[in-house]
Amino acid sequence: MKRYVREAGARAVERYLASSTLATSRLTEAEISAALARRVREGDVKASDRRRALDALRADLSRFHVVELVPGLIASVHQLLERHALRAADAIHLAAARSLRDQIDPDLELVSYDQRLNAAARAEGVPVLP
Repeated sequence: MKRYVREAGARAVERYLASSTLATSRLTEAEISAALARRVREGDVKASDRRRALDALRADLSRFHVVELVPGLIASVHQLLERHALRAADAIHLAAARSLRDQIDPDLELVSYDQRLNAAARAEGVPVLP
């Protein structure tokens, strides 16, 4: 979200995006769309800015490695939820990060500003930025 709406941490996210191979789970698309819609309803974001942000998100997703929500990933979510007190969405993101780390990049780092997700990621051996 910090990429599409100016908020604390946005500059750091821009630096990560400029210097890294990028990946996310498919869930991110729905989460960002929902957050933008909520901010429009609350009057924090203009509808035209939401449309621009969604266009930018779609462009970004075409450049990112997107982890799809397939049965094997969800099986991993069940295991993570046994070990960590996570929300479903955060467990999906962590499962996606672990999958990418195991299959593509052992040096993968998770960019997250959620402390509970960060603690679970570190416990699972996934480094976290910032």
